[in-house]
Amino acid sequence: MKIFEKAKKWIMGGAMAGLLSVLLIPATASATTSDSYASGKIDMSKDATLSVYYYFDGNEELPEYGKMAGVNVKVYKMASISENGEFTLVAPFDQLDAEIKDMYSIADQDVWNGIVTKATILVNENGVQPSYTGTSDAEGFARLGTVDKGLYLGINEPVVIDDIQYKYWDFLSVVPGPNNLEENQGNDWDGTWSNAYYDVVAIPKREAIKLEGDPEEFEVYKQWVDNGSADRPSSIDVKIYCDGSLLETVTLSSTNNWQYKWKSEKGHTFSVEEVMNSDKYTPNISRNENTFIVVNTKNPETPDEPDEPDKPDKPKNPKNPDNPDNPDSPDTPDKPDKPSNDSASDDGGVLGAIRKVAEELPAVLGARRLPQTGQLWWPIPILAIVGIILIFLGFRSERKRK
Repeated sequence: MKIFEKAKKWIMGGAMAGLLSVLLIPATASATTSDSYASGKIDMSKDATLSVYYYFDGNEELPEYGKMAGVNVKVYKMASISENGEFTLVAPFDQLDAEIKDMYSIADQDVWNGIVTKATILVNENGVQPSYTGTSDAEGFARLGTVDKGLYLGINEPVVIDDIQYKYWDFLSVVPGPNNLEENQGNDWDGTWSNAYYDVVAIPKREAIKLEGDPEEFEVYKQWVDNGSADRPSSIDVKIYCDGSLLETVTLSSTNNWQYKWKSEKGHTFSVEEVMNSDKYTPNISRNENTFIVVNTKNPETPDEPDEPDKPDKPKNPKNPDNPDNPDSPDTPDKPDKPSNDSASDDGGVLGAIRKVAEELPAVLGARRLPQTGQLWWPIPILAIVGIILIFLGFRSERKRK
């Protein structure tokens, strides 16, 4: 019994613990979710700074300078940012033909490079003034100080030392955001702003070119991803920019095998832009060293909207039916003849029918006859009751013997 009592207590205790856990779990989950949500917002009241770091490691052909001093940078604010990390483009960058909503919308490297190219061209063509400027010091930092929170475009001026040009690519940087000063640190940013830096350091990509020697050769060629669609234009125009300024506009077609080559002295930065007034293709421009690849992908066709069905004709009002004719009055039947008394005694009459039925009855105790209604039936129920009583008494006496 004690074992059963203990088991009963264990069962009741487990049930109470389960009930308490069910009641407490929602509150805990709510608090955790709330903390996570709060940590995923930008602190708009906190100051933010932006710096650009320049260095050059060198290689077998080029000397190592390490921290690079004297690099000029111009920074342009492209978009403001909300506490949830959403961008709002500011003039004149709101004219860009690009979808820039947040960091996730420009996470792809090709999209990122395309935005940099378009924004740089817009700055040069419109004479846009920079939001901040700076020059790198002996430590390699161009410190721009406290800046507005948002998305920035940085344009660097190359540095020439001993006939070697050190060139730093134009870049995008978001403040607050990832801090790239330590190797690959920016790649660990989870985008929730919980680990974002408010003192941002941008490190642009770099390259060095010996200015002496033969001119460099560049090439741009076109690729179509449309399965030979009939919508493909017979030619397109491509604008070639040198150091952000328009150099020339060339036409690509099947005549020149959709490609164009040119040469230039070393030390210049080139970019290309396609000119094609069509919404049937999505363009994408990539670069591989001195080769520019312009890819146009056919957009899926939007199915035509189905035609509205014709409205059914309105039914005509039915004609009033003709009134039915009144039925003819039925004729009055003739009165039947009164039967004679002789017919009742014939063999074909009522008594004759009874005789025939009696003759067809099966034999009952050797006689063909109808039941006699004068017999007595009342003793039968009494005898049945007495028989049942006797059977019951017999069963009882038999059980007593056993």
